[in-house]
Amino acid sequence: MGIGQEWVQQAQMLDNEGLKLLKKVLVIAPHQDDESLGCGGLIALLRQQGIPVHVVFTTDGSMSHPNSVKYPTSELIVLREREAVTALHILGVEEEQITFLRLKDGSLPTQGKPGFDPAVQLMQQVLHAINPQTVIVPWQRDPHPDHRAAWQITNAAIAKARLSCRRLEYLIWLWERATPEDLPLPEEVKVWKADIASVTALKQRAIMAHTSQTTGLIDDDPEGFTLSPEVLNHFASNQELFVERN
Repeated sequence: MGIGQEWVQQAQMLDNEGLKLLKKVLVIAPHQDDESLGCGGLIALLRQQGIPVHVVFTTDGSMSHPNSVKYPTSELIVLREREAVTALHILGVEEEQITFLRLKDGSLPTQGKPGFDPAVQLMQQVLHAINPQTVIVPWQRDPHPDHRAAWQITNAAIAKARLSCRRLEYLIWLWERATPEDLPLPEEVKVWKADIASVTALKQRAIMAHTSQTTGLIDDDPEGFTLSPEVLNHFASNQELFVERN
């Protein structure tokens, strides 16, 4: 990675008592696979303790293989949603606890851009329906623009809803694409680590359930996206990291 990890060294353990304090949890995933990669272990731990978890996907996932003939846009969206349902079932989340907002993949609006306010309104509706005590969302400065947009949309919706909730942020592309400016600063966040050794196998099964992203299932788009073994290796750890703003 070649970038500093001083912020990681301050991580504190998120133990069983800490998990219980999260209470009702809402997970925000920009794409169908982010939930399994970034916090699949935590989701499984929460569900094993009977803690409610609802997952909302902000984009439709349609840009992972935009030129596929075998899987044109409408079919790709269906495929990726079906994969997400399967993955979350493995982690203990049933289909009725999943929401798909189906905003355009690759074009999630940031603050001040067209479509931002309607996206915030959609997220507000989810917040009102779920009324979570904890929201788990991608890291604010994650290098992927959809992840940053998802953070902005969620943050604005929480403010508009006047929801008092705890916010934890998970990490996806920080390991592969981050510049030093993207990293959490030790003074701005508290870092938590969850021991997911007991559910690592479940997390890996959930990740691999996203077959369009982890295998050669869609083989007719040279520009299509799949998670490389190097990227997947970042998510094979027995720990998951989360940051919480001070």
